[in-house]
Amino acid sequence: MTLPPAVVRVRGEASADHAPDCATLAVHVREVSPDGRAAALALASEVAAGLRAALAGVAGVRAVVLSRVSVHERFVWDTGTAEPAGWEATVAGTVQADAGAVPELAEVVAAAGAGIGGVSWDLDDPATARRAVRRAAVAAAREAATDLADAVGRPLGPLLELADPGLSSAVPGAPETMAVTARGGGPALELDPQDVVVRAVVEATFALGE
Repeated sequence: MTLPPAVVRVRGEASADHAPDCATLAVHVREVSPDGRAAALALASEVAAGLRAALAGVAGVRAVVLSRVSVHERFVWDTGTAEPAGWEATVAGTVQADAGAVPELAEVVAAAGAGIGGVSWDLDDPATARRAVRRAAVAAAREAATDLADAVGRPLGPLLELADPGLSSAVPGAPETMAVTARGGGPALELDPQDVVVRAVVEATFALGE
């Protein structure tokens, strides 16, 4: 009986930290009026218009999108009974800007009477960063395979298969995707730029030489 050829299967992982190029801030305007839905919305619209005007003068702002609007009646509980407490209107959206503009941008948003719900950091060219880290992951896989082959006294043979996690024919399962994430940060807003961490994982199968 002919035995199947000996192979070595490995995972290669790599990551790289990059200073962010841009940021997206979640912003909102929230106003309350005792005079009804229309009055609350008018107040919020006025502040939102002022916010747009203020942001127009900030260097580094790339786009302002205020596209979410909600209005609802407020209630307060008094001795077990819900009592009307006016109407609340919210206008929300995002502001995209250069990473270096975020501190000034945050001050302008606060001065305009608006709030910031969070900030995310990103790269202008994430595709290039992904390609570089993927190549590093492949190199790490080959290095790991070479170490295993050396450990059993065999030379490393040719590459038989290379795949993203979960796509290898030898390892069934749901595929995983390459990640691009901002380092650190919790629920609290971080105004200092956070490194963007690019990670990649690959699976590789090599033949073992004689």
